[in-house]
Amino acid sequence: MRSPNIRYFPAVDHLRAFAALLILFYHGLHLFSFDSRFHRPFDTHSWLRSGNPLLGALIEGHIAVSLFMVLSGFILTYGVLDSDVVWRGFVRNRLLRTYPLFLLLLFVGIAAEPQFFAWMPFLQTIFGLANMPGALVAPPFTVMLWTVAVEWQFYLLFPFLLLVLKPAWTKNVLGLVAVVLVFRALAVLNGGDVQDLTYSTIVGRLDQFLIGMWAAWLFKTRPLTARKGALIAVSALVVIVVALNVYNAAGGWPTTASWKIAWPTVEAVACAAFVIGYVAAANSARGLWSRVLARIGEISYSMYLIHFVVIQTIVLRGYAVAFTGRATVDALLNTVLFALPATLVLSTLTFTFVEQPFLRMRRSYKRDAVPAAVG
Repeated sequence: MRSPNIRYFPAVDHLRAFAALLILFYHGLHLFSFDSRFHRPFDTHSWLRSGNPLLGALIEGHIAVSLFMVLSGFILTYGVLDSDVVWRGFVRNRLLRTYPLFLLLLFVGIAAEPQFFAWMPFLQTIFGLANMPGALVAPPFTVMLWTVAVEWQFYLLFPFLLLVLKPAWTKNVLGLVAVVLVFRALAVLNGGDVQDLTYSTIVGRLDQFLIGMWAAWLFKTRPLTARKGALIAVSALVVIVVALNVYNAAGGWPTTASWKIAWPTVEAVACAAFVIGYVAAANSARGLWSRVLARIGEISYSMYLIHFVVIQTIVLRGYAVAFTGRATVDALLNTVLFALPATLVLSTLTFTFVEQPFLRMRRSYKRDAVPAAVG
């Protein structure tokens, strides 16, 4: 469903599809393989390791969250680089975009597990703080809602960030990223858990949104040819795969090493380069593959919120099949054969009948054009 405020980029929908598919395969790999190995609820104490570069990158496929954060900053900013944002209209549109499915999953979770309901956690969750301690938790339906909360915290800041960044994009983005890094370090030095802080809070994710915003300005003011874009995208993808394998070898997602203070920024820069390069290279692509990816990207929000429910249901009900007896191979086969088709079907339904009616209600939130910004 195309926004009335933002030029449509088919390649951005491709990227949304990549991110949604990556997070689905990431969770499928971990949940199915853990169940196969240990026959108990998933935890992170036996984190997978691999010497295979592609599998190592998939094991750390949580980078899909970073890609989504960068993409949010990129696409929201690109549409308003030459305009001002009407805050009220912007917030209304973001509510219409994100909250119908968010609320559906929240209420289904409460209905399925009413013992977890309490008024204060419920109110905290619906008012944009689902990523903070004390939020309502009703797994598997609420497992992915924390990311919507972080996005909402970005949305509340977005119009004000634009005002701060527009006078001098590169200088101001670098300055704000430096501020984020310093205060992230101070939070850890004063007792903050580096893993929780960098992964699930706005303190750990704000630089990713900012770098996505900067990438939009760079993309518009420094246009690339398709050939140069392809070179940048491929180079960025190689860097991402190598970096994720190094990350996995250093302990992966569960580790609480202090170097993780800077890791969200590293991921953001690599993802931003991939976004800029890919959009330049693939935005004019035609053909069935482009249309299929764009369609998956269109339903990616539903996929993102629903896939964990599908995978967990398959695990809980014992529907996973031991095809080969090798945990990781079987996990990928169960993801491809069962979790992916079920998620695509269910996400198509929720997009069509839950998301789309509200998406049609969105309106323009842009004011008159402003003078072009400088670097």
